[in-house]
Amino acid sequence: MISRALIEHGPTGTVRRAAYAHVLGDGQVDWLTADARLGCDVAIDLEDPEATPSDLLDRLGDSEALIVSGAPLPPGPGAAALAAWPDLLSGPVAAMSADLGSLGRRTMTKAIVVAEAPGLGPPAWQASLALTALGGRLRRIAARRQPCGAGFQAIYGIGRFHDGSIAYVEAAAGAPAGAELRFYEALGRGGIREYDSRLDINRVTSRGRATELPATHVHPYARFVADICRADESAPPAQLAPVLADAQAAYHALVRACDSGSAVTI
Repeated sequence: MISRALIEHGPTGTVRRAAYAHVLGDGQVDWLTADARLGCDVAIDLEDPEATPSDLLDRLGDSEALIVSGAPLPPGPGAAALAAWPDLLSGPVAAMSADLGSLGRRTMTKAIVVAEAPGLGPPAWQASLALTALGGRLRRIAARRQPCGAGFQAIYGIGRFHDGSIAYVEAAAGAPAGAELRFYEALGRGGIREYDSRLDINRVTSRGRATELPATHVHPYARFVADICRADESAPPAQLAPVLADAQAAYHALVRACDSGSAVTI
């Protein structure tokens, strides 16, 4: 059982710290430092593992603390960590994935995430998570990385799911203030499910009819933190494990495809 949390400084650190404080209490949450006490009752929340010093990552990996990361750690020894999955518990991805049966045969799924914070890891993970939750397992993907100047960078990818439908994904980091975006779309022969964070309300659109999503009234990260802090074991819920495994495979394939001259088979 988690009784204490240490939060790594970062652009969204205040929001993440507030989520833990709501569950554990203000006195049980602090910022992560290089000499912090680590134990099996401690949760370490990293916003972007690529921005964490390697020596600190090694120390965390050797400890018994629960590491919660805004993106999957690179595969390898000492890389055990929970990649955050708040969108599967609350919000538009959770609401849309529960209603995919009415789409009939899927033809395309899109996931576009634009973040103001630097670092491509978290938005790429969020986009991969939404893509697989709404489209299923990827079969292959091709992608490219594009620096856009002034710290703004993006990944664009297109691929195929195992059912033959098309997958399209974008992840961008370091966007100008006010440019954050979440756009998810699942298309099928029987309808469309769509979420666009630029709209005045959070909603799913199907055949021109908009339906409000009450699930978005609870901040997804707050729900995620509540679930992991109150659980008896540091593992995803059993019903989410298959989607998370597919999302991790898609994320690592997306990263590999950016450095490859051809599509990556998963």
